Parts: sequence; C-alpha cells; structure tokens
Amino acid sequence: MAIKTIEEKKKQQKLLILLGVIVLIAFIILYFGYLKKNTVNVSNVPQQVTNTEENGLSGAILRAGLEKTNLNVDYLNQVIFSFLRSHGDLPVKRIVTGRNNPFIPQ
Repeated sequence: MAIKTIEEKKKQQKLLILLGVIVLIAFIILYFGYLKKNTVNVSNVPQQVTNTEENGLSGAILRAGLEKTNLNVDYLNQVIFSFLRSHGDLPVKRIVTGRNNPFIPQ
C-alpha cells in the first residue's frame, strides 16, 4: 500500500470539493431549468389571451400577430451593402476528386 504525502491528500481534498461544487451547480441548473414547472400568473395575462386559450384559439392569435408584422428590409439597399462582393461561382459545382476507395493499394 502506497503512503500518501500531505500534499497529495490536500490535492485530493481540493479535487473532492471541486467535484462537489460542480455537482451542486449541475443540480441547481437541472432543478430550475428542467424540473421546475413554469407557472404563469393569470392576473398578468391580458383578458383577451385567457379567453382565447380556453377556446383553443391561441394559435389563431399567433398567426394574426405574425400577419400584422411588417418587416422593413430597406436597410439592405443602403450604400454599405453595395460594396459587398460575391467570391466564387454560385451555385457551387460538384467535381470528382480522389479515388473511389483510397484504402486499396494502387
């Protein structure tokens, strides 16, 4: 049986403490991230949303909100974007390289 020096015992003790801290952090992340259910306070949700969710129309609200979204893409026509250049040919052409089976001797 090998005799452990004081330095080795201190090093093992520090590693055990580090392992304990890592396990504790992992447990906290799992508890608050995955295991704890997200609860919604109904008093903070507008009345329109709660009524439609009861009727099963929450998807309709999402679709209506997406249809109303106006995306402004005018920034793509700015001067700075006109200096961008395309490097290479698009679409990329497929060429044959190498051998069919590189493990077979020549």
